[in-house]
Formats: sequence, structure tokens, C-alpha cells
Amino acid sequence: MTTEHLLSAYIDTNVVLIAVAIIWFGSKQILARSSLRTAYQLQLHLLYGLVAMVALSPLFVAGIEILQQRGILSQHSGLRLSDFLVSQYLHGNIALAPTEFERILAWRSEITHEIASVSSGLSYVVLTGLIGGFAIVVIRNARDTLSLMKMIRNSYVLRRIGRIDIRFTHQTRVPFSTRGLFRHYVVLPTDLLAQQNDVRIAVSHEVQHIRQHDLTWEIALELIRPFFFWNPAFAVCKRDVERLRELACDQQVLGRKTHPVLDYCECLLRVCQTSLTGDRRNQIITPSVPFVQIDRRMHASHTGSFLKLRIVSLLDGNAAGEARRIGKAIIMLSVVLTLFAALSLRPTNDWSHDRLMLSTIVNLERLNTRTVLP
Repeated sequence: MTTEHLLSAYIDTNVVLIAVAIIWFGSKQILARSSLRTAYQLQLHLLYGLVAMVALSPLFVAGIEILQQRGILSQHSGLRLSDFLVSQYLHGNIALAPTEFERILAWRSEITHEIASVSSGLSYVVLTGLIGGFAIVVIRNARDTLSLMKMIRNSYVLRRIGRIDIRFTHQTRVPFSTRGLFRHYVVLPTDLLAQQNDVRIAVSHEVQHIRQHDLTWEIALELIRPFFFWNPAFAVCKRDVERLRELACDQQVLGRKTHPVLDYCECLLRVCQTSLTGDRRNQIITPSVPFVQIDRRMHASHTGSFLKLRIVSLLDGNAAGEARRIGKAIIMLSVVLTLFAALSLRPTNDWSHDRLMLSTIVNLERLNTRTVLP
């Protein structure tokens, strides 16, 4: 596989991510107007599934191409966006000159070839930016992971429950959870130990994150972040994941009726207030899932308005019913649309009847131009 093929697959995956963000936006609008508007766990699973499809789309497309090369699938199986555009052009639905339309179709391939071959100053700048941005995000993630591991090593074990360590430390002001290869960790600030009720609420919340596999997903998202560091669609999906997992976790914990709603809300507000005092450098670092915090960075997920949404959602207490059939239908439809987007972006390597006709029309236009010109 050449550098050009890898770059083409990278561009396709980012375009699929943008398509997924659009699909997710449409799904959110539908869910917000239905009885599933407070089915936060269903929405979280839907978004997890869409992000997983983006990450797996290059492997899926590669598998399709291997099956086609071995003759198991037809070379013409599956819709390609370029073939659809050619068909629409031949039916007169696109009003462009033949040579101009052909140039637009070839634009993506030409740009990819130019960047991969580093044949111009622009291609050098683009490649340097992609590699540099990738390296910066990887280094930052490695730094944060090492700092988190150091905090875990310097913390003290309060209790062990199976593979879960409940620890406390003075290095943070916000309860959070994270995981290693084999163990999960719930880390509490030392100041919280004076409030036994708050300790029980925070531990219940973080253990629910472990049950929902949110820590595994958080690590997976941070691992793929370097590939999409420039893509705003990733930031949108990541923000919605972080918000939905908190809403779903709150809903599941209170659904067990082990904590009064008022105590839970007061605990959130107390911990949030404590997190805003003292050294702000002790904010929770990734990859971890905090209990509650206020992040004043632009487009952050844990904002004051989101904390208000969590409190209102808890006080409202209207949890959505199961509605499994509707939820599964929405998830399946979204997955099918994602697969369709991934397959439609595949390049065309063969000459179909429509492409032969387009090539003939282009050659006739060029011949006519030469004949008319003196």
C-alpha cells in the first residue's frame, strides 16, 4: 500500500466522520421530539456505535476491496458517489461543460497525489501540519497519561472491591475514575472523606461509569484523537459523548433509589464549588471520567450551563421508557447510513459504461475546440 493510498483512506475516514456528525445531529433532532428525549443511555450507545463505525470504516472498505479482487464480490457492487455524479451528469441533471465536470471529478485524486508526492510547497505545508499536529496530540496524551499514573501511584487505597480500587489523594479536588489494563480506579479527594454521604454518592457514580464501560470508551477516543485533531466533527462528537455519559450515569444511579435526589444534587454542587477553589492546575486530566467539574475552555463539555442541565434533569426525574424497538431501529438506520457513506467514497478503478461515455464526450469537446480554433 502506497503513501497515496494511505492518505486517500485518511481523507475518506475524516469525511465519513463529518457525515457521522451530520447523521448524529439528525438523530438528535428526531430523539428530542420523541418519547426518547430523556433516554440518555440509548443516545450514548448510538453515538458510541457511530464513532466505532468511523474508526472501523477503513478496515471495512479494505475488506470489501479484497473480496472484489478475489472475485467473491462484483467489481460493480456498491454505490460510489463519483459514479452517481457521472450518471446524473449524463442524464442532464448537472449543467457543466464536460471538461470542467471531469476536472472536478479528478480534483480529489490530483490533490491526494500532489500531497503524497510532496511535489509543491503547499503539499509540504499540509504534510508538515498533519504530522506535526498528530505528534503534538500524541505527546500531550502521553504526558497526561504519565501524570495520571503518577497520581494513582501516590494515592492511598481506601477499599478494594473486586478489580476496583477506591483510593484517595490530596492531588485532586474532584472525584474521578480511570482504568489500567486489568484494574479500575475510583480516586477521591482527601477533603471529600469528611462527608460520608458525598463519598457514597461519588463512588456510586464512578462505579456506574465502570459498568457502562465509559472508561474504555474514553481511552479509545483519546487514542483516535490524534487522527482527527483538525476535524471539528470529532470535537462535536466527543463533547456530546462526555455530556451523554454523565446524564446517563446520573439517571442510572438514581434509578436504583439508593440516594435521595436532593442529596445527589447538593453533592454535585458542593464538589463543583470545591473544584473551583485552590490550585486550578489540579483539574482532572485525561484519560479519566470526572464526577463533576467546570471547564471554561471554548467548546468544553463540562460547563456551568451543562451542570444546570444535569440538575434540572435530575429534579425532573422523567426517565424515558425502554422503547427498545424504536431505539434499535434508529441505531440500525444510523449504522447503515454510516456504512453507505464509507462505501460511497471509494475511488473507482474500473471503466464503466457511463465513464466511457463521459470520456467520449470530453474527447469530442476537446476535438471540437481544436477544430474551431485557428
